Amino acid sequence: MKNIILIVFGMFFTIANAKFKLKLLEPSDGVLSSKFSYSLILSLPPCSLVGKNVDLAYNNTGTSESKALKSIFQVPNCRSKRDLISVTEKNNHFTLTKDLGYQVNNLINGTQYSFQYVVDTEESNILTASTRAALSYTQIDDGLPARSAAMVVITVLLSVAMFILLVGLIISLFYGNSGD
Repeated sequence: MKNIILIVFGMFFTIANAKFKLKLLEPSDGVLSSKFSYSLILSLPPCSLVGKNVDLAYNNTGTSESKALKSIFQVPNCRSKRDLISVTEKNNHFTLTKDLGYQVNNLINGTQYSFQYVVDTEESNILTASTRAALSYTQIDDGLPARSAAMVVITVLLSVAMFILLVGLIISLFYGNSGD
C-alpha cells in the first residue's frame, strides 16, 4: 500500500513540476539557421497547451539584464495556421503550411541569452543561446581602394571592342543605303 502511495505521489510530483522542451530550431525543422545577428528563432510549446497565453522570460547573461514578454502569443492548435514563423510549400495540387517557431527580436549582436517559456503554471527548460557576432559594415576592410591592373585591362578591351562594333555598324549602314 505504501508503495502505491509513493508511486502515485511521485507521478503527481513529476506532473506538477514537468518542464516542456524549449530549443532553437534546426535545419531538420525546415530553417537554414535559427541564429541571426539580432534575433533567434525558438521552438513552440507543445500542442497539449493549446489556447493558453505564452510568456517569455529571457536575460542577457553578460549584463544580467532581464526582460519578460507577457502574452506574446497563444499556443495555437497544431492543425491550424499560426501567426508565427511559417513556411509554405506549394505544388500543383495542395499547399502545405508548417508552423515552426517564435522569433525573438531586438537582441544584441554576439551576446549570450537564457530563455524560458511560461505557460500558465508550466515552464520550459532554460535554454542558453547566443546571437551571431557580425561586424559593422564600416569595420570591413575593403582592401586596396585603387583599381587593380586586371580591372584596367578588362575596361580597355571592352572599350576597344565597343568602338570597333560602332564603327562596323556605321560602315554597314553607309554601304547598306548606298546600294539602292
